[in-house]
Amino acid sequence: MKRRAFIRKNATAVPMAFVPSIIRSQQPENHTLSSKNSSSMKIQRLAWAGIKVELDATTLFVDAIFDKETNDIELTCETKYRHAIITHHHTDHYDPSALKTVFDKNSRLYCHEDVLPWIDTRDIRTQSVKLHQPSDISIWTGDLIATPVPAVDGFGHPQVSWVITGGGKRIIHCGDTLWHGHWRDIANAYGPFDIAFLPINAARIKLEEVVDTGIPAVMNPEQAVVASKLLKAKVVCPIHYGRPSEGYFETPDPEGNFLRFAKEGNVKPLILEQGEYVKWE
Repeated sequence: MKRRAFIRKNATAVPMAFVPSIIRSQQPENHTLSSKNSSSMKIQRLAWAGIKVELDATTLFVDAIFDKETNDIELTCETKYRHAIITHHHTDHYDPSALKTVFDKNSRLYCHEDVLPWIDTRDIRTQSVKLHQPSDISIWTGDLIATPVPAVDGFGHPQVSWVITGGGKRIIHCGDTLWHGHWRDIANAYGPFDIAFLPINAARIKLEEVVDTGIPAVMNPEQAVVASKLLKAKVVCPIHYGRPSEGYFETPDPEGNFLRFAKEGNVKPLILEQGEYVKWE
């Protein structure tokens, strides 16, 4: 779905254990991080805000979408079990048609209980989850656990972030949250994190249904860097940027400013292009 169509639809809707040396990558490649675990978490950057987490026989898609018009990477899955989680219902974070291409009859979409009423669940098996309720994504083995934690949506819609643990690693994915006051509590309860995936484009919107107030609906690069420090993240990976369009405006040079603030704040950045992997060996 085009950006304009997404906005129109949703605006009106009721580590040296881990220290990667990552500079800007021009071609997809694997970024290998050291680990002593026999079962390693493997992470692929998908389109926009999406990631794919693989561990043993389980694949977990997070905010996975596919839009042919914007040359998004298609979703693929090679494991026996495949499931998904979403931070919120907006169509640039929840794409049921894309999930159906990799789901089978046993697949589940894990969704926060306040988000679930907002989404199209036809032909998709869903499981409602409460805030701070851990879900065993790997089904019975406890190898891959996902837990929703607080976030704040730019439109006042229900939204969460997700803490994901497995293979001795812990990451957090924050969708397109605004800045909020829960960072320290999340860090104290679940941190430190090996990687924090944080939005950076400080999007502003101007369409017939939405008047641009000058206040971004998503965190900006500096806020993402500070949030990663409060989360006690060893590395921060920026997401949700690089697609300005009519009626949808990003902060100038979001990646460049993110890298500048990361350097000034002594934060380790991880820049992943669409399709690139991070894995521990």
